[in-house]
Parts: sequence; structure tokens; C-alpha cells
Amino acid sequence: MTLSEENIILLSQGEWPHLLRTLNKLDLSFEHHDKEKDTLPFDFLFKLPSLQRLVVRRCFGLKEMFSSQQLEVHDRKLPELERLTLLNLQELESIGLEHPWVKPFSVTLKKLTVRFCENIHYLFTFSTAESLVQLEFLYIKKCGLIREIVKKEDEDASAEIKFRRLTTLEMDSLPMLASFYSGKATLHFSRLKTVTVNECPNMRTFSEGSINAPMFHGIETLTDDYGLTFHNDLNSTVQWLLVKQVRNSLS
Repeated sequence: MTLSEENIILLSQGEWPHLLRTLNKLDLSFEHHDKEKDTLPFDFLFKLPSLQRLVVRRCFGLKEMFSSQQLEVHDRKLPELERLTLLNLQELESIGLEHPWVKPFSVTLKKLTVRFCENIHYLFTFSTAESLVQLEFLYIKKCGLIREIVKKEDEDASAEIKFRRLTTLEMDSLPMLASFYSGKATLHFSRLKTVTVNECPNMRTFSEGSINAPMFHGIETLTDDYGLTFHNDLNSTVQWLLVKQVRNSLS
């Protein structure tokens, strides 16, 4: 189902209990979103217990996907969202998965796609990444200001992030991306085999810390020149691709 902001207001105020209980896919498109608002009216999500897939596109003025403002949750249950797709949100600065009331979304999320969000700075905080235990697919494309996927926070020497189910990671056309994570925490990727890195000219390393990726066997660049590249491990492969890029630019 595709809804505008006006549709959402009508649904929130209306009496369609059966429709709201069974709705599992929702596509939001706010062509004329009020620019004085910087978040979406997400109270209505409590009325959609079956919602699994949410697409948000062209919401002008949207700076944060999920508001930092504490919602009155009470006994209402948020839907177990599995797929979240963000498209053409030109003013979006962050998703907001780190806010306490949004935690259920992080825990159940399996697929996240972010495309053409030119002002977003990062996708997750370190603490949020720890809760992404179900995440299987992560795709980021055409986000001009993003510098790292996981935002560095204060961490101790034993800090770890475990992406137990992540099998697909694609980073495409991210001109400012410097690394997946700039901290020194250990990253675990139990099922990750290949990573796509395409048109990320400023990516110097995958992470500053240790990486445990026992099934990793290469980075795909989506170009005929490189194909699938493997050089010792994930960090070394990113650095090797940078060397090849420099050599190609000088030749």
C-alpha cells in the first residue's frame, strides 16, 4: 500500500481496524511534506502490528527518520519490521535507530537499503550496531556525505560488534566514505563472503580494529577492470584496492 501524509492522518483518525491489523507492507511518499517538520508522524505505527516492510521516499524536510522525542508507548507494541528502504530523502541526516523507543526495529531488521540520501552522515551508532542481530542485507548507494557506516562512539578495549547473519554488504557511489567503522572495536562477520565496494574513492580501510570474517573471499567493484579482489583479509583487500586505484590514475 502506498500512502501520502494525508492518507496517514485519515488512517490514524479512522476506524479501519481489520486493514490496519493485516497491513504488512507500506510505501510512504510525501511529495508535499511540511518543511517545518523534520520527522514523520510515527504514532500510527502502533496501529500496524503486522507491518514488516516499510519504504519511505521523497519526504521533503525530513532530517531524522525516527524522532528522538520519547513517544508514549505504554502497552502498545511496535511492529516487527524486517525491511526498511529509504529513497530520495535529500535532507535526511540520520535514521535514528539509536533512540530507545525504536529499539524493536533494530532487533528485527533483516534488510536495510539507503539510496540517494545525500545528506546522511552515518547509518548506525556503535551501540545500535550491537543490536542488529538479524541483519542480513545492507545496501548503501549515492549518499554523498556519509563518512562511515557505523558511527564511532566511546568504547573499551574489549568492545565487539557481531554481525551474525549479514551475508550481503554493498557500498556504491559514496564519495566521502572513509571506512565502514573508524573505531578499534573487533568486528565479527560470521557469514559475510563478498563485499561490494564501488566508486568509494576515499575509502582507506574497512575498520581500524580487528576483523573476524572467516568466510570472506573477496571484494567486488562492479567494474570489468577489478572484478573480485582478495588480498589476505578484508582490511588488506580494501587497502590493496586503493593502491590499484592510485596506480590506475597515474597510468
